Amino acid sequence: MSIRSVAPGCTFESEDEIIMNPVIGRKKSVAVKEPKPYYRTSELDDIPDNFVERMKSFKRTEVRTEEREVITPDGFTVSIAYNKSGYQLIPKEDLYYEENYKKRSE
Repeated sequence: MSIRSVAPGCTFESEDEIIMNPVIGRKKSVAVKEPKPYYRTSELDDIPDNFVERMKSFKRTEVRTEEREVITPDGFTVSIAYNKSGYQLIPKEDLYYEENYKKRSE
C-alpha cells in the first residue's frame, strides 16, 4: 500500500491492486427481458394486407346510369353562393353580362 497526496493536507491510501483475468469468471449480470406492452386484439388484425393486389385488380365502374335533369324556375339561374362553398338560385337580372352592362349604361 502506498500513501498518495491529492491536495495539501489531503492524502489517501490505495489498496494493493489485484489483477483479475477478465476471461475467467462467472457472468454476474443477466439481460432482463422486459415484458411486451399489452395490445388489445382487433378483428381488423386478421385481415390480410394485400393492398398491391387490390390496386392492380381495381377497375373503375360508372355508378350513375341515369342522367339528371336540372329544372330551374323561369327568370332564375344557378350560381355559386358567395363565401358559402355551394350553389344557389339567383335572378337572371342580377348576373353581370358585358352586353347587358353596355345596354344599361346607354
